[in-house]
Amino acid sequence: MPDPHPQELRERAVQSYEDGADSYLTVANRFSISVASLKRWAYLKRREGTLEPRRKGGGTPSTITAVEIEALIEDLRDPTAGELTAAFNRGRRGRNRVHVSSMKRALRRCGYVVKKSADGRWRVCAPTSSKPAPRS
Repeated sequence: MPDPHPQELRERAVQSYEDGADSYLTVANRFSISVASLKRWAYLKRREGTLEPRRKGGGTPSTITAVEIEALIEDLRDPTAGELTAAFNRGRRGRNRVHVSSMKRALRRCGYVVKKSADGRWRVCAPTSSKPAPRS
């Protein structure tokens, strides 16, 4: 994701609009920015009194639930992360499929430890805590 526009540009553009001589479109064209950005900045200035860039948002939430993980582990008995991923993806197409790294993150989020066993394969072990895993 690109860096935010400079603070000085934001302030000059919003000040130019607030002076009232020009429309959003005219000011946006003059500063080579989008009309949507100028509107967002003007709203931000009115609401919060500052034009500081906001923090970047989060990512895409995981589609793997704790219930699905528990059911897969119950069925497969001591699976590797790859085996869990293959079982989870069975019957799913396109964007509904997940990568092994996504499965490992979901396992950690649910309190499972993914560690290497003596035979060199990654295995899913019991939850790390005696507390019940959170339900998703």
